[in-house]
Amino acid sequence: MFLKMNYLRDMLLNNKSKKKLIIELLFLISIIISSAFELIFSEFGYQRLLNFTENILFALILIIPLSFLNSKKPCFFYFNIVFVFFNIILFFETSYYYIFNVDISPSAIYVLLETNKFETKEFLSFYLDGYIIVYGLFLLLLVIISVLADNKKLLYVKKSALGTKPLVLSLIIVLFVLKATPLRHQNLPYLLLKSFYVVYYESGVINASAYKSEKGIFNHTETANNNKKKLYVVIIGESTTSNNMSLYGYNRKTNPLLSKQEGLSVFKDVISPHAGTTASITKAFSLQDYEQSSTSQGSIIQLLNAANHETYWVSNQEPVGFAETDITKVIKACKNKIYFSTKSSEDTRLYDDVIFDKLDEVINKKENNKILFIHLQGTHIYYKNRYPERFNVFKNNVNNKIISKAHDFEIINEYDNAVLYNDYIVNTIIQKIKHTNNESFVLYFSDHGEEVYHTIKFVGHNDDVGTLPMFQIPFMLWQSETFKKNNSIEIDLDRPYMTDDLFHSIAHLCDVSNKHVNLKKSIFSKSFKKRKRIILNNKDYDSLYVIENKKKN
Repeated sequence: MFLKMNYLRDMLLNNKSKKKLIIELLFLISIIISSAFELIFSEFGYQRLLNFTENILFALILIIPLSFLNSKKPCFFYFNIVFVFFNIILFFETSYYYIFNVDISPSAIYVLLETNKFETKEFLSFYLDGYIIVYGLFLLLLVIISVLADNKKLLYVKKSALGTKPLVLSLIIVLFVLKATPLRHQNLPYLLLKSFYVVYYESGVINASAYKSEKGIFNHTETANNNKKKLYVVIIGESTTSNNMSLYGYNRKTNPLLSKQEGLSVFKDVISPHAGTTASITKAFSLQDYEQSSTSQGSIIQLLNAANHETYWVSNQEPVGFAETDITKVIKACKNKIYFSTKSSEDTRLYDDVIFDKLDEVINKKENNKILFIHLQGTHIYYKNRYPERFNVFKNNVNNKIISKAHDFEIINEYDNAVLYNDYIVNTIIQKIKHTNNESFVLYFSDHGEEVYHTIKFVGHNDDVGTLPMFQIPFMLWQSETFKKNNSIEIDLDRPYMTDDLFHSIAHLCDVSNKHVNLKKSIFSKSFKKRKRIILNNKDYDSLYVIENKKKN
C-alpha cells in the first residue's frame, strides 16, 4: 500500500532517482516488523488495521517535511532524528499491546507519569521478556543501518517540481484524517500530549489547592462520642484481589490468621472504582466519587482534623513519582506523615513489617483520638519481593485451565505467598491495636484487585484491560468491645459497595458529622442506599458480574 502511493512518492523523491525509495522502505520495514510482532501473539482485527493505517499516516507526516529541505546535511540529520523517534514510538506502542493485549491510552500514560523508579524497575523485571528484546533489537538494527549508512545523496531531496502547495495540501489532508477519525487515538505522541494537558493544565482528578489547608471546607464538624481515648486504624492494601483469599472461598489457606481473628467482619461484595492505585485511593479518601456528583473538594483527613483527631499517614510506598500524585495532594493535610520507602531505600526490599516499630511508637504516644492510615506494599508486582523466605509456602501447581507453563504456575505461587504474608501483617496490626484496650477499630481494604490468571492469561492490573478480579477487593472491619458499646453501626456483610464512597463510611465509623457526610453512602449505616457501581467507562459492574458467572457455568 505504502509503495504504491505514487503521488506522494513523486513529491518526496526525484523521479530520476528511484533509489530514494529508501526513505519509504525504511519506515515501511519498521511498520511491517511491528505489525508482524503484534499479529504473532494476537489475532488480526479491526484495531490492528487501525493501528497499521495510523502508523502509515504518521510516517507520512514525518516524511513530507523532507521535501522542504534544500541541502544534504539538514536532510540527512532530519531523517535520522525522525526515524529514530518513529521507531521509539513504535516500540512503546507495540510492546504495550504485547503485554496488555490492548492499545495504550491516556489513562495508562497518566499512571506511567505517577510511577516511581522502583515500581518501573519491578515492572520491567516482571514483563520484559525475550520476545520484546528480540523485537527491540530488530528495530535497533534498522536504526543503526539508517544512521551509519552513507545515504546523504539518497536522502537529499530537491524541491518537487510540483511546488510546495501540493505538499502542504497533502500534509493538511493527512492531519485532517487523523483528527476526524479514531486513528488519532492510536497515536502515542497525541496521547502523550493529551495526558500532559490533563495532568498539568486540568490538575488531574483534583484541585491541589483545595487540600492544602488542615481542615479545608469542613466547618461545624461534630461528634456525639466524647470518649477521648480513641485509636482508629485504616489499612490500605495494594493489588490484593479477594479471589486469592481463603476468607473469600479460595481453595488455598492464604488467610490462616485472619480466619481465626475473633470479631472480624468480612464484607463479601466490595469493589474498587478503578484498577489503579492513584485514581482508586483519591476517590476513596475524597468527596469525589465515580460520578463526580460532588462539586466540593476535601479529604477524609481534613474532616478528621476538623474533628480534633491526630492524623497519621504511615506508608511503605514512595510519596511521589514523576509528578506529585493525587494521593500526595489528598494526604497533604495529614498532621504526621511517615514514609519508609524513599529514594535512599528504593533498591532495598522493605517488607511491610517495617511499619511495626513505628506503629508501636504511635500507639504509645499520649495523644487523644489518634487515627492511622497505613499504606502497605501488599501484594504489588513483583510478588516474590513482597515476602520473606519463611512465607514461601505455596510451591505446587494449582488447578488452572488458562495456563500451562511452569513459569505461570510459579507466579501464582508467588502471589499466594504474598497474600499469606499480607495476612500476617494485617493480623499483627489488629493484635497490636487489640492489646491497647482503647476504643478502636481496624478497617482493611485494598486499593484495587489483581488479575492472576483468573479470567484471562494475564497478570497485573490495568483499567484498559479491566477484568473483574482487578476490581474485586477484600474489605473487613475489626471492632474493640469499647467501640461496639460507644458506637452504633450496622454490619451487613452482603451489601454491594464500591470504595469511591469510603469517605462517608470512615466518617461514620469515626462518628463525625458534617453537612458533607452522607450516611446513605456509608456501608455501615442503617440508611445505606444501594447504587449502581460504574466501572470501565460507564459499565455496570453487577451486569458484568452476572455475564462473567454465566460464562463460567
